[in-house]
This record gives sequence, C-alpha cells and structure tokens, in this order.
Amino acid sequence: MTTGALQGLLYCGNILIPSLFPFMVLSTFIVKCGLADALGRFLSPITKRLFHTNGCVGAVILLGMTGGFPVGARGITALYDERKTDLKTAQALSMFLVGGGPGFVIFVVGTTLYNDTLTGLLLWLSQAAAQIILGVHSCRKLTYTQPDSTNIQRQPLCNAIVESTQIGVNGMLSLCGLVIIFSCVFGILEDTHLTEILSQILCSIGIPQGISKSILSILWEVTKGCSTCCDNAVPIWFTAFALGWSGICVHFQVYSVVTALNISKIKFTLYRLAQGVISAVITAVIFIFYTPTHGVYSNTLPQHSQQLSSSLAGSVSLIILCIIFSVSVSTKSRRKF
Repeated sequence: MTTGALQGLLYCGNILIPSLFPFMVLSTFIVKCGLADALGRFLSPITKRLFHTNGCVGAVILLGMTGGFPVGARGITALYDERKTDLKTAQALSMFLVGGGPGFVIFVVGTTLYNDTLTGLLLWLSQAAAQIILGVHSCRKLTYTQPDSTNIQRQPLCNAIVESTQIGVNGMLSLCGLVIIFSCVFGILEDTHLTEILSQILCSIGIPQGISKSILSILWEVTKGCSTCCDNAVPIWFTAFALGWSGICVHFQVYSVVTALNISKIKFTLYRLAQGVISAVITAVIFIFYTPTHGVYSNTLPQHSQQLSSSLAGSVSLIILCIIFSVSVSTKSRRKF
C-alpha cells in the first residue's frame, strides 16, 4: 500500500499537476472572462452542424479534447454555472468530453512508453475521432438555440484569473487525492497477488497472457494500464482501448467535477466502453498501414515508473503549495465579505 501511495504522489507531481493544472484553470477562465463567447463566433458553424450547440460550447469542446481527462468536465461545469448552457446540453457534452490530451497520449504514452512519437500521435487521433463520433450521437437530440449576444456577462480580468485559479487548485486537490487512493488500493491488490490470480484465471479461459496481465490495471487507472500494456507487449489497439476507457479512477475524477449535472453513471460508463471499442477499432485499422520503426511491441524497454518520475519531495511540495494557495485565497475571500 505504501508503494502505491508513493507512486500516486509521484504521478501527481510529475504528470498530473504539470499537464492538467494549466488547462483546468484555462477551462474556467475562458468562460468567466467571456473568451468562450468570442471564440464561439468562429466555432459556431461547426458546433451547430455536428453537436446542435451554440458557439460558446465549441471553445470548451476544443479545450476538452486537447487539455486532458477532466478538463472538458471542468469547462462544461463552468458553462452551466454561468448559465451559458442548459442542463440537457451539459449532460450530453459530459458523455464524450473525456480523453487524454496530446501531451499525455503523444509524449507520455507514445514517446516515453512506446519509444515512438508517431504512435502516440496516431493513438491520440484515434481517440479524438472516437470522441467526435460519440459527441454526434450524444448531442443528436439537442435543439440548437441562438445565443443571446445582448446578455454576455464578463468578469473583470483580475477576478476571472483569481477565481479560475482557485477553482483549478481545488479541482487538482480532489484529483490528486483520488489518484493516490486508487494507487493505494491497486498496491494492495498487487501485494495480495489478486492481480496475478485474476491473470491466471483469464489465461485459463483462452485470453492471451499479455492482455490477461494488463486488463485489471487498464480497468483501474489509465497511466498504469498503458504502462502495463507496453511492458506486456499487447497489441497496440488494446492500449487504444485503455485510453478510450480511461480507467475507473478517471471516471471518479469526472464525477467529482460534474456533481451538479446529475449525470447517469451507467450511461457514462457505457459511453466510456464505447469510446474504448471505437478507439481500438480505428487504431487497428490505422496500424494495418503503419508499421512502427521503433520497438513499439518490445517488452524490453526500461522501467517506465522511473522515467515518469523525479523525486517524492518535489511531488509532495507541489501538492502542499496547492493546499496553501487554496487556503489563503479562501481566507482572503472571507475577510473581504
């Protein structure tokens, strides 16, 4: 369990916070400062045709597909909180704006794990295509409404920055807490050899050994799942499925962000399963025509946990700084009122 907690802290400090925190802040900031409305004028033709939504939603869709797993959910919640979209639209958007950003999929999964950046790019494109397909399906029953350009509310720039940062910090604390807890639980499963027992059971019913060893980590947490896929030399389409499914840990991260939207968790899970399958199919087709020049299917790569981490002290320091900032901003807000 201790090892799992340490791995969770390292993951938060070296991947989660650096790659997601700026986008978590930005997803709220573009709504509060009115930038989403400005970008909406250019994105409206696309969002209207594909998703039956107005343009301000387009900025959040774009950010959700490029920022990372919970960034889209954060942007959707910000739109709903600012009354720039209705509940039905927000629920529909939350079904497909879940996916790894290019920074994670292309560079962490592609370059670091598979030693091939183009493989990472193709995995991300497969995921993006699956998201668009599911978005069209999820939003098919929405009715387009013309936004009221006379009632656009914008916060002062300074207030928008401070509030967006505070929301981003609080969100990151919640995400980091979930990641550490899930890492602890998975560490217990490994220490008690339950993962090995499950792998043996799956092998006994004819499932390939590599997939059998990877399936529990894939279902549980996406980063661990992708690393395990690479180590066990599973087909690349199975890694694409892992990215599309995203892992139960990411599911809980999204639930914590979209609490006010009251989404159906069963429906959300089915959409994640569909996203995994669609991503896997697209990836399988692409890799019929593309053969990686590097050791993509090699299980002799160095240990990825070392590549993805620097120091425990640095990870803990980042999280403590987030807590201090959150407390200080909350204290100042109470004094103000």
